[in-house]
Amino acid sequence: MNEYNGITPPTWVGPAHYVKILSGWPEFWQVLLNTVSWAFGSIIIMLIVGMGFAVLLNREFRGRNVVQGLLLLPWAMPYIAVALNFQWMYNYNLGVFNGLLRLVGLGAIPWIGSSKFALFSAMLGWVWRNFPFFMISFLAAMKAIPDSLYEAALVDGSSRWELFRHITLPYLQPVIIVTTLLMSLWTFNNFTMIFVLTSGGPGMSSMVLPVYVYNNAFLSNSVGLASAIGMVMMVIMLGYGLVYLQLYRQDIGQV
Repeated sequence: MNEYNGITPPTWVGPAHYVKILSGWPEFWQVLLNTVSWAFGSIIIMLIVGMGFAVLLNREFRGRNVVQGLLLLPWAMPYIAVALNFQWMYNYNLGVFNGLLRLVGLGAIPWIGSSKFALFSAMLGWVWRNFPFFMISFLAAMKAIPDSLYEAALVDGSSRWELFRHITLPYLQPVIIVTTLLMSLWTFNNFTMIFVLTSGGPGMSSMVLPVYVYNNAFLSNSVGLASAIGMVMMVIMLGYGLVYLQLYRQDIGQV
């Protein structure tokens, strides 16, 4: 592999970058931990929120179409618009969130200005933008479940929780697996939300791999190292996808 800073001719460094990454480089492993926390934390919240709204919309009530349309709006918004809006709402002095906290007598929170809250704050923006993907996928799958199954279970005295646990969830399992895989890869590979909101800061508290690759390539002028990190990132995503699909095939009874 070559090292290139964008000015001088490339220099051959062999596998030095990969050795540096895989030999316990603390900074890289911290960024990888942030990325995993960001990806899987977001997925868990999105799955729960999406499932909750799907169950709600699967019932008949006045204004359901209006509610469904409003809940789908975030999915239609560009990532950059969502990130900029949340950046404004997280503003310490003028933001909506801190305004609400002050209104109820609580202190303001430095949402994206503190290493304690920065990654979680970005996660909330990402969840708001993408939970409709889970919601609409689960809702479509719920519509395909035969009503006769619920009617028979109700006759047998099943509660709503038992209906959800023993009928709805098993039918949704293939959809849950596919949507979780897709959103995991999209989240792991996302650049915009973190870059616009925090740029990976404060410090390295919200740094994730896509932003880290960008910083090494264009701010530190270490294109070779950035390329090596990108290759490691690709291998991680590929390995995750293959393992996940293998588990899916086993779950549906294929070899």
